[in-house]
Amino acid sequence: MRALVKVLMVLVLLCLVLVGFFLVPPHLQVRGVEPPLPDDAQLRALLSVDNGPVSVRFVNTSTQQLPTGRLGHVVLLAEWANGNVLMLDAGMDRANAIEFGRLMETALGADPAVPHGNIVELLGDKIQRIVGVGFTHLHIDHTQGIEPFCEARGPGARVYQTSWQAELHNFNTEQGASIVANSCLQPGALSGEGIMTIDDLPGVGVVGLGGHTPGSTLFAIADKGRLWLVSGDTTNTKTDLLTNTGKGFLYSYLLVPENTTRTEELRLWFARLDSNPDMTVIVPHDVGDIEASGMLEFTR
Repeated sequence: MRALVKVLMVLVLLCLVLVGFFLVPPHLQVRGVEPPLPDDAQLRALLSVDNGPVSVRFVNTSTQQLPTGRLGHVVLLAEWANGNVLMLDAGMDRANAIEFGRLMETALGADPAVPHGNIVELLGDKIQRIVGVGFTHLHIDHTQGIEPFCEARGPGARVYQTSWQAELHNFNTEQGASIVANSCLQPGALSGEGIMTIDDLPGVGVVGLGGHTPGSTLFAIADKGRLWLVSGDTTNTKTDLLTNTGKGFLYSYLLVPENTTRTEELRLWFARLDSNPDMTVIVPHDVGDIEASGMLEFTR
């Protein structure tokens, strides 16, 4: 009996060592990315930039009903008067949306995912106007749609990434990073801290966030006196952001190594910014809140 107990203890210890070996490096990696956040005045400066976007719209590539609400995989489109378009995130194609949804069915008891189409099917000829692409982070449900995009669009668009997003990857972002690196997108690296801007796309600010992944990135878009702040997956719902609700131990420590101190800092920061009448935080998975925000849906 004692021998059996010892064997079990050794097996448990080995499992803990293996888990630690697998999880400690990504946890240390994400904790190394805590760039300073801009203040309100720095963000509002984007509103006074000449020739900024004339519209910001969204398109939902797939939907899934969870016990906690409706999960969407949203792509955002900022457009300028000259016809140039910046696309944020890329969603998934139909097959990958269904496959990704099965994880939610198993883990959370969700309904099957309902794909609405890849971005080529949903955007039509508009993809030819896309000159820039950004990703809030490189998880597969935000990046896989760039594959059908490149098949239809070909070269001609740049991907704008912070150095953290372009260079720091772990087991949850390596596949998405590979998709982006091997895509038709031309590198448009951004460097520095605080608000980074894009010369050809005035009125857009890019801020390294960390927290959820090392490459998590805020895109702030000025639109007719209003700032849309695209928060990425700091939370999956707007309610969790406004109530400062984290994702729980299992998710943040075992499934997706997060810097929970940083994600709390970001939740509080975003909630405060969202209280301003000229700023609206967009949580890309919360399609219900996006619909209620006043942002228009793109239609062909």
